[in-house]
Amino acid sequence: MRKHARTRRAVWVTAVSLALTVLFIAPANAADPTMTATLTPGTANAGAQTVFSLTVKSNQGQLRNLSLAAPAGFFVASASSNRGNASVSGDATNATVNVTGVNISGNTTVTVTITAYPKCTLGSSGNTWNLTATGNGTTTFVPVTLGPTDVATPSSCKLLFGSIADQQTDHPSSVTVAAVRANNSVDTGFADMVRLAIENDPGDNDATLSGGDPTALVEGVATFSASLNVAGYGYVLEACSTNLGGLCAIDDGLGFRSLPFAVYDDVVACENGKSCLANGNGDQVTTQVSATGQNGKTIKAGVYAVPQAIVGGSSLGNLDCAGYDEITEEVTTFGWDGDGLKFVTNVISADQMKEIANNGVSYLQTCFASSLPFTDRFNNAAVQVPSLGVIPGGLYVGVLKDCPNNKKNLASFAPCVVSRQGGGTGTGMITYVAKVNDPGGARH
Repeated sequence: MRKHARTRRAVWVTAVSLALTVLFIAPANAADPTMTATLTPGTANAGAQTVFSLTVKSNQGQLRNLSLAAPAGFFVASASSNRGNASVSGDATNATVNVTGVNISGNTTVTVTITAYPKCTLGSSGNTWNLTATGNGTTTFVPVTLGPTDVATPSSCKLLFGSIADQQTDHPSSVTVAAVRANNSVDTGFADMVRLAIENDPGDNDATLSGGDPTALVEGVATFSASLNVAGYGYVLEACSTNLGGLCAIDDGLGFRSLPFAVYDDVVACENGKSCLANGNGDQVTTQVSATGQNGKTIKAGVYAVPQAIVGGSSLGNLDCAGYDEITEEVTTFGWDGDGLKFVTNVISADQMKEIANNGVSYLQTCFASSLPFTDRFNNAAVQVPSLGVIPGGLYVGVLKDCPNNKKNLASFAPCVVSRQGGGTGTGMITYVAKVNDPGGARH
């Protein structure tokens, strides 16, 4: 009897041991829960603001948090959700949209709205979105890959020039061009080659551009060491690429063209008898640049810094437009196009710009003194100021109006403001035109 009892006990212990082993292994074999997700639209224009909609549903269990990694090169500006708190983390061009506190199960869905700007390179290769999610505790859902999103034309990307300085003939200067999206964010991954071409030659198309050969972009910016061999005022360069604009057949307004700049032969000291400005003490402070020989025309351009200028012996310190604060320190480039128009560009330092309300270039105006009558910004006739001599009755003074958007044939509208650029935490720039036979002067 005792031997029989021991046998039954051994069998019972074995059975319990097997049952415990099965209970321990079972959780390790459980599959991760799954989710169903859709992302629209499937196609977006290169560089254009695009609103994507992500919808997610848990197939089993509760979904608490999710993360959506955008395709490399997409600029993600913002995200919002109808459930939970949405945010964008990481580099904006390699961003992840995070939504916490979703807490959904069953047939309940969460919708996430994402505002993004696709990269500038066309095609669908690599443009996939990767979605991950977590549930209760350490539960993770099976990841979902969405897309690829096709990046198509028309493209809102453009090639944007940096500031471009006047240069001496055959002396290379640095010219930068950036590939940017519609929101002016630089596409650091844009891999197309960019080249330069002459869009506007103020002569008779006899200038040669050197250093504009196809150049690779580094972090979205191409840097050229470019020069021109014929002097003149009003050169404009154009940037070209296969993906953006093809053979340089791009409209001005898209930003593929530089601002006008001058090319000069030599730098000479300003002397009495030349068309120069002076400081309040009558000392010559202007450096004038002259260039000759372009089809018999004399082309002039120059750079000067005049804190307080005079014209014909009458101090422009008396120049004032009511309601405007003066900027008395600026660096100015000027030039003549050979056809009766004088261009003047004033660059205001970042320190001076900080003193302007909201630091905005839209607040920059030109208080102008002219020997010729003109209509001011408010469509009123400019008033003569006797204390500004030069002509009987004094110079006509007023705030300049803006030139028309169509910047051709400006001589009939001069004097007027052509453009404003910069501002914020950097320098500001305002460009205006006047007639060559008008000595004029300005405060900003």
